[in-house]
Amino acid sequence: MFNYTPGLNTVKKHRFAELDSLRGLAALSIVIFHFSINNNKQLLGWEFSYGVTAVDIFFMISGFVIFQSIENTKKWQDFVVKRFARLYPAFWYCMLITAFVAVLVEPLNINPTRILANATMAAAYFGMEDLDGSYWTLLVELVFYLWILAVFISHKLKSVEKIGALTIVAIIAFHFFSAYYLSFYAFAIKKVQLLNHFPLFFSGILFFRLNGGKNIRQNLLLMVFSVAAAFYLHDKGGTSQYHISFLGHCIAITLFHIIFALFLTGNLKFINQRPLFFLGKISYCLYLIHQYVGLQIISKLTTNLGLNIYPALVLTVGLCILVAHLVTRFIEVPCYELVRNWYEQMRKPVYRQQDQDLVVH
Repeated sequence: MFNYTPGLNTVKKHRFAELDSLRGLAALSIVIFHFSINNNKQLLGWEFSYGVTAVDIFFMISGFVIFQSIENTKKWQDFVVKRFARLYPAFWYCMLITAFVAVLVEPLNINPTRILANATMAAAYFGMEDLDGSYWTLLVELVFYLWILAVFISHKLKSVEKIGALTIVAIIAFHFFSAYYLSFYAFAIKKVQLLNHFPLFFSGILFFRLNGGKNIRQNLLLMVFSVAAAFYLHDKGGTSQYHISFLGHCIAITLFHIIFALFLTGNLKFINQRPLFFLGKISYCLYLIHQYVGLQIISKLTTNLGLNIYPALVLTVGLCILVAHLVTRFIEVPCYELVRNWYEQMRKPVYRQQDQDLVVH
């Protein structure tokens, strides 16, 4: 089914264009979701509740591309530096914009300690609240990186399917027997939210392995298991349970897996539209900047200026896209190149010395 020709490497650019378009669609869905809930729901008369599930497709994409990345990594330090360069500079810049707006809007709720805690992407581990409600997914990503790094460092990438399946079994058991350790359980699912979302990352990994023709029958069965586990975790700590039904979430997760199968088999070409591709390229910064800042702008436009909610939404979405584009172009991409080039220059003498040592021995 998935062992088609040509392979992934032959059509790499095309396929990652599809992923970018998918990211763009998911990012726009999340923005509309956040802008249509709570107070804005009263003004709109509706809520784009299924936008909450767009995070799921982001997690699946991460599982796919992160595993592809680490499979091509020689040293764990290479992976860490590249992830740092990709995530942190843009995050810090967007976080400072958010902090600046927070100082203007609610100065009593913002202080240097909270900002420093947020700068780690792990504010929850320091007992601090995220500056922006969207930041929780970043910590989920970081914990997943630690998991995949542990697999890499232990030289078990070839057994990632078995390790992932065992991880899901452990997670399900942890939830199922929670009555025996309620206090620790409540603490763990709040601090380690990968416990509620790991199957989605694992599905992304399985899709990558299926694409390479690896253990097709076994991995298809594991995919069914992963989907079932994602269903089971609907009400175990994620945010979807507060906006959509169990059945609705199951349908969304199933749809995302079908979309990924279409992507993998070359049947998602229709999604390669320039607007979606553009949104995909700026999706990370758009995700970082939109929620807190965007909601404050909408509030000011509708409450202080008396603007109708619909033009307020259009203006705010447009402004968030503009800011995300500027941060992507002038902060994220240049900083990534700067850190990567610095790291490449720094490690050259180390690799040269290692090569000399090999020759001597």
